[in-house]
Amino acid sequence: MISGWLGITFFSLEAVIRAFLMLRVIMRGLKPSVTLSWIIILFFFPVVGPLLYLILGENRLATRRALRFENRTRNFNEEIEERWRRKNLEWNADDECYAVLAKLGTTLGGMPPLKGNSLELMDDANLVLDKLKADIENAKHHCHLLYYIWMAQGRGKEIGEALIAAANRGVQCRVLVDWVGAKSFIGCDEFCRMRQAGVQVVGALPAGFLRMLFSRIDLRNHRKISVIDGTIAYCGSQNLTDKTFRNKRRKKVGPWIDTTVRITGPAVQALQTVFLRDWAAETEEKLSDPEKFYPTAAKTGPSIVHVVPSGPGPQPDAIRQALLAAVFGAREEIVMVTPYFVPDESMKAALINAALRGVSVTLILPDTLDARLVEAASRAQFSDLLENGVRIALHPEGLLHAKTATIDRKLGMLGSANLDMRSFWLNFEITLFVYDGDFTDELRKQQRKYLRESIEISPQAWRTRSFAARFADNIALLAGPLL
Repeated sequence: MISGWLGITFFSLEAVIRAFLMLRVIMRGLKPSVTLSWIIILFFFPVVGPLLYLILGENRLATRRALRFENRTRNFNEEIEERWRRKNLEWNADDECYAVLAKLGTTLGGMPPLKGNSLELMDDANLVLDKLKADIENAKHHCHLLYYIWMAQGRGKEIGEALIAAANRGVQCRVLVDWVGAKSFIGCDEFCRMRQAGVQVVGALPAGFLRMLFSRIDLRNHRKISVIDGTIAYCGSQNLTDKTFRNKRRKKVGPWIDTTVRITGPAVQALQTVFLRDWAAETEEKLSDPEKFYPTAAKTGPSIVHVVPSGPGPQPDAIRQALLAAVFGAREEIVMVTPYFVPDESMKAALINAALRGVSVTLILPDTLDARLVEAASRAQFSDLLENGVRIALHPEGLLHAKTATIDRKLGMLGSANLDMRSFWLNFEITLFVYDGDFTDELRKQQRKYLRESIEISPQAWRTRSFAARFADNIALLAGPLL
């Protein structure tokens, strides 16, 4: 009798909680697709639905961390921007379309486009690690590395050894890794050896059962940045991993195929600013010698580089907004490469709009992903795009993990952000907008290589897929706004 009464009380209370949370979702004024997804989950999944919402539903960081970030970085950008203005490093676009895009990126990301940079494009993981290791070995003052995943063994261990050697000769070495992405690295033997040698290694956005009660634990730092002596930087899609890296969920998927640039010139200081802001948010360290972090920014090449960061805060969708503006401004051609393609309705509509007005739009995606749900939700987007003239090609070799775009052979983009809701709204990401026809042509050649290796989807063939396949993909798409 008592157990039955307790059961009724529990389920009645759970139903009240679900109703309250559904009301909460509606009153938050989220995008309709996100609101509908949460209502479906809360309505159809008792107990599990409310738990998922409590863990993932609220876009909030720990209060202490948010306050520390605000207090320590309030005047960060203003000080460095004044230096760029004095040195005449800021770029003013001649093309009206790109002038608008540059102004938007500056307003959203907090930093202007900077001229005078030299970029080296690489899509070989070992080559990137070779060059990074050599730069660390030649470092004189500091090495700053920020990565979502850090591979403790293989080539990742070599980078760790190079940092240990650098610390032993007096170089300041700071490493920031995401607590979830690099969970196998945090606390391992190599992690401990690096710390014992004087390398400051910090896990960003710590996650745990108690923390999820006060902050959302799936907000991750997904950036990939290295800065050496304030004069050399690396940025792109490659984690601190080599070609042997595999995801534990689908070990047969790989190797990862990434795109990274090695940068010299003023844009290095913009990436330095992103790193130092993230470091200030995660540590108690007060960096005492800022002049050493921002040496004289010598012009080294012709590329104009606009560093646009995004993440939870005043402008969580900075990269999405800038990318939307670039797509709407395209006149001739758009080529995009991304592993995770679950765009929101506005991005999907922008791509269709471009195709309908005569712009050649091509998407190059991996044939197989390490995340089955995302793979299915991605496929559910294809029909509308194909029927409206967007070309979609699936790359069958390894896992095409590069995140790049080229617009009209003039504008190139690359970084850590995927074309999905997680990168657009939740993760801390970084994207470089490069205004340089020669570099864009080089990036475009890389994209065309991937396209030649890929199999293009025929709209007619896609229409004939089985009912079961289409049903499964559309069911996965219901969770698309939350992926």
